Amino acid sequence: MKGILASVVIALITTTGSARADATDWIRNTLESTRATADSCTSEAAALDGTLSRIRDIRLPESGKVIVVNIASGVVTAYEDGVPVIESKAVVGKAATPTPELNTHVTFVRPNPTWTVPESIIKRNKWLDKLASQPEFFEDNNFKVISGGVEVSPYDAAENPEAVESFVQKPGPGNALGSMKIGIENNQAIYLHDTNDPGKFDSEVRAASAGCVRIERVGEIAAWIMDVSPDEMQAMVDDGSTQSLTPPEPVKAILGYWTAWPDATGATRFYPDIYGRDRSCGRTTDPAETADRHEQLDHEQPNEERATPGPRFIPAGQNADGPYSQPAPVWTETEAR
Repeated sequence: MKGILASVVIALITTTGSARADATDWIRNTLESTRATADSCTSEAAALDGTLSRIRDIRLPESGKVIVVNIASGVVTAYEDGVPVIESKAVVGKAATPTPELNTHVTFVRPNPTWTVPESIIKRNKWLDKLASQPEFFEDNNFKVISGGVEVSPYDAAENPEAVESFVQKPGPGNALGSMKIGIENNQAIYLHDTNDPGKFDSEVRAASAGCVRIERVGEIAAWIMDVSPDEMQAMVDDGSTQSLTPPEPVKAILGYWTAWPDATGATRFYPDIYGRDRSCGRTTDPAETADRHEQLDHEQPNEERATPGPRFIPAGQNADGPYSQPAPVWTETEAR
């Protein structure tokens, strides 16, 4: 029952005596109350206005299962009958390839998934050029290269890379999707999954993917979706199963971009505006300009030198331990709890 999103339910229990109170209205009322005392031209006011606008049509279900992804905070929470049961760090899309806001549902769970590389990644990362110059990369990383409707050797495909139709990474420890994929209904090829690069879960600002959502505790969430134990889900992985599993009951999935969110004390926490969607002194930042700038930085700077957004923070005077004059930076979700 820890964490920023999970604490909303704690506050609801405290103030109403019931976990089944309307969480959405409590969130909206808390943010509106904070907004009433915020200066008009600040990043806090922009985050409040932006979040209030973006949650206008969102309702958090009071019954059943729902997965909630806060893109701005990099946190995924699984709710059951209005109560948070699992919370996990997540890595979301970087500014050049943002994770979209979605109100949808889970379609399947698949252990040991393959990864069909999206056309956007093939073009952006110049994979055909890489195939021509480094065919061994595709062999070493367990890729099937499909050309003319059949699998061909990367070395043969390197002779005519323009004829290649797709790259499909086979299941295994090096697979980019890790050991688990959770499908969600959408037309943008967005899904939730494991990763072969867990180190990014420890990043200060977890925005590094091509748009999909990587989940640190994905095995537990997949087991919860399928109503089996984590050990049973892990056994499917260990046995090499690749079967797509249909959830036994509907599971809603809400992906939202909320740069302001209340905690259990009623204080509003703020998160970096990684996509530049909050207004600035009456103007709205153009997300395309932000994406273009991040794309430029990708080419200009090595990863370790690349500029990142500022930390999430708690506004002055709203610290649970007492007031203070300056906003306190909170760099990781663990520290924010």
